[in-house]
Amino acid sequence: MFFHEKTYDLDELARQNLHTHTNFSHCGAKEMNIIDMVKAAEKAGLEVLAVTDHNYPDHKNEVAQQRFALLRQLEGFETNVKILIGAELSSYDVGKFADDISCDNSLDYRLYTTNHFHQDYWVHPQDKSPRGYCEHMLKIMDKVIDSGRADCFAHPFMSKYVDCFDDHRVVTAAFTDNEIGDIMLKADKKEIAWELNVTAIVNDPVFFRRYFNIGREAGIMFNFGTDAHKLCNIDTKQFLPEIKRILY
Repeated sequence: MFFHEKTYDLDELARQNLHTHTNFSHCGAKEMNIIDMVKAAEKAGLEVLAVTDHNYPDHKNEVAQQRFALLRQLEGFETNVKILIGAELSSYDVGKFADDISCDNSLDYRLYTTNHFHQDYWVHPQDKSPRGYCEHMLKIMDKVIDSGRADCFAHPFMSKYVDCFDDHRVVTAAFTDNEIGDIMLKADKKEIAWELNVTAIVNDPVFFRRYFNIGREAGIMFNFGTDAHKLCNIDTKQFLPEIKRILY
């Protein structure tokens, strides 16, 4: 598990990149080996780097074995960057998880996604209206919180992968402020953070400015992540001008 002081200073939050993928993930470029990723983090002046590879249901719990492989690769490598070997884990339906709790407990950082609707194993709501997707995602997140499995929600509320609308942002627009604030506060009581995901913010600026302001008002914890698939995206600072323009 990983915690830090609550802050809403983006420069402070961006000293940590808590969402990156090695080439173990299908989305990770070949260049994304752990040693070069840490070197990129050093060059960027990061204090913390979290490796959050995807878990895949057809290779259940394999991210736990991947953690040991990465630790072996890091043996003897000296760095001032704090390295967390975690995973981007999946809750693909209400109360349904793509891994065992023992897998989660073996990881340094448990980043949970609840909205990868582009995956063929992800369960969609029966009501495929914007409100139907909102209510479905909220129910999934609620069960993740109750389970005690998560340290942070990855790109929460994001509707990029809901492809049944001409503009996916009709889904995020359908969440009410009270719904967002209530689920944030429930997670905060379990010390679960909410991600400021660069791609999600840039693709849906109106919603994520609302999300950031609700979170600040509620006093919850945010974590910063670039969802890096390439070495050039490990440095968080390059994204800050645009993220600040949107959120502040």
